[in-house]
Amino acid sequence: AQTLITPIKEAPSIAVLPFASLSADAENEFFSDGISEEIINALGQIEGLRVAARSSSFSFKGKSIEVSDIARRLDVRHVLEGSVRKAGPRVRVMAQLVNATSGFQLWSERYDRQIADIFDVQEEIARAIVERLRVAFDASESPRLVKVTTKDMEAYQEYLKGRAMLYRRGPWIARALECFQKA
Repeated sequence: AQTLITPIKEAPSIAVLPFASLSADAENEFFSDGISEEIINALGQIEGLRVAARSSSFSFKGKSIEVSDIARRLDVRHVLEGSVRKAGPRVRVMAQLVNATSGFQLWSERYDRQIADIFDVQEEIARAIVERLRVAFDASESPRLVKVTTKDMEAYQEYLKGRAMLYRRGPWIARALECFQKA
């Protein structure tokens, strides 16, 4: 009797690193973090895709660590990194998907949009990644990955700022509540 060994297909996996804020205003760091979080949440809805938790991915924020080391520590094969530059009513989001094993860039895109279109940008990035990782789902029939929660961009920015402060805990919680109330 001959035993056949069938290789196990590894599920696609990804870590979304905090997007770097390239805006002059330090307050926009909250906005950049929020975009990263929304993409993590969107990708987390995809069946068959393993997504590193926000707390794991964000532990590398501001650290100069090779993508291959991050991927090894988080046990993922792909890493999404990017940047956000916000100026007035416009936002530019740069995103690149890297195969951490080979170090090669699989995909890169620049999105220049009105700030009011930020949910659409997040949706486009999430769908592009899913397509590149060949996760099986029909984009034409699937619901939106990124939910449009408001049309008021000022409220959305206050919400993102509050959420970022809440993650810091301690004395930041009171400031987070103020942001949530403004939102």
